[in-house]
Amino acid sequence: MEQQHKRVLIVTNLPTPYKIDFYKELGRHCDLTVVIEARRLAAQKFNWNDDNIKTFRLVYLDEGFLNERRVNFKILRYLKRSYDHIIIAAYYMPTELLALLYLKVLRIPYWFESDGGMINRGETELHRRFKNFLVSGARGYISPSAGSDEYLSYYKADPFRIYRYPFTSLLSSDILLSPLTMADKSRLRMQLGIKEAKVVVAVGQFIPRKGFDILMKAAAGMDKSIGFYIVGGVPTEEYLQMQRTFSLSNVHFEGFKNKAELADYFKAADLFVLPTREDIWGLVINEAMAHALPVVTTKKCVAGVELLQDKHCLVEVEDVDGLRVAMERILDDNGLAQRLAVENLKKIRAYTIERMAEAHVKILGL
Repeated sequence: MEQQHKRVLIVTNLPTPYKIDFYKELGRHCDLTVVIEARRLAAQKFNWNDDNIKTFRLVYLDEGFLNERRVNFKILRYLKRSYDHIIIAAYYMPTELLALLYLKVLRIPYWFESDGGMINRGETELHRRFKNFLVSGARGYISPSAGSDEYLSYYKADPFRIYRYPFTSLLSSDILLSPLTMADKSRLRMQLGIKEAKVVVAVGQFIPRKGFDILMKAAAGMDKSIGFYIVGGVPTEEYLQMQRTFSLSNVHFEGFKNKAELADYFKAADLFVLPTREDIWGLVINEAMAHALPVVTTKKCVAGVELLQDKHCLVEVEDVDGLRVAMERILDDNGLAQRLAVENLKKIRAYTIERMAEAHVKILGL
């Protein structure tokens, strides 16, 4: 007789390609329904990878853009159904707040899943008490890091009910089998038009939080034979002016790249840098490690703190000299760079979509 799978509901606000991949994998182990508030944010045109779903049911409460101020009462019709497990995977939007309140009032057991969080010790007492109310009371908490554990406990989660999972955007097939040779990197650099002897890659939007201004200031004090390639967005006038002021002819703004194009930049690079002022995780760290890159980031990047074993690769936020020294330490020492590449590649093999699903299966007893 075929074993009947347990029924699981996940409620969240937006899809992303890696989440869809995760739901596909988790759906192989349970009868999974995923309710998502809206298809996308305004102005986003990403492929959500949701056109070939066979292992779970995907429901969009709204086929249009997410309205961050609107409460969508359609969520209640799904919460009224019977499930073995309900997971609330976002709690800061009005619709998810309604879902949480509904479950709390009716005393329906649920799980609270977090991608991470930063404790706000400057918030008002009323705000803190409201967060305590929202976070407390779950049957269990699914957390990606020690920092997230601390965040949940601070806001009154039961620390004995916090369970860890490997947070990632990577399928196992996304991870290189071994580091690329210099010959392979050289071929890729020719294809990409890269002329510098050493290559540093950074990825992200041109917003203050990402700290690219700090990277550019550090680059100004480094040899011009090192090329800095910032991928992922359109630079504002502030960054263009900084490029002119410091005569940074070796700093290149590469714009948005799709997954395959971005992979070529990772493979061509000698070093990946994320000088973030704050990231509750930073999945781009996972991606860089999957391409066998040494990584330098800040102590405010949770992925860096959680994943990087060489703590010299973690610098203080806004420390221009510290960032420069950390980059030069790796770029000037091929032996160290190779060791970090292998070390990072080995570490990230435990952080795959497949492993993330396995952890959920174990936590939920599916």
